[in-house]
Amino acid sequence: MSTDNWCTPRDLARMLGPFDTDPCSNPSSHIQASRTYAGTSPEDDGLTAPWFGSVFVNGPYSDPLPWCKRLVAHDGPWVALWKLDPSTRWWAVLMEASPTVAPFRKRLKFEGEKSMTANFPSVLIYSAWRPCVELMQHLWLPTYAPRLQPERSGG
Repeated sequence: MSTDNWCTPRDLARMLGPFDTDPCSNPSSHIQASRTYAGTSPEDDGLTAPWFGSVFVNGPYSDPLPWCKRLVAHDGPWVALWKLDPSTRWWAVLMEASPTVAPFRKRLKFEGEKSMTANFPSVLIYSAWRPCVELMQHLWLPTYAPRLQPERSGG
């Protein structure tokens, strides 16, 4: 099965919530979005079509770089589901936007022609967006203890 045809798992799509734009949609997609592009015609090309509001991208893993460039240029909130691969140029492009990087605690079981567990770790990378509490339980997110200020003696 081509890695360009892996659909976001149904439970993950539910936890992600609705988006305004899903430029990488297909007829089997579970992502809720007001505007989707299936790429079945030149007018329906999600990479070149207008994006508005919040955007979700589970793009083609064979060529993520143009999608990452488009995400970084997007003015609104965005979320991308990619494989965890910080050795690539496309990863460096995404990091220019100073996004939050949240790897999944377990390998994802993608959907498509057949269900298949990824042979790589997956990651959510996002900007100006926050996961729900239920989704946070599936991610490695940084946690910070409150900074304690030293007590000052009165004078």
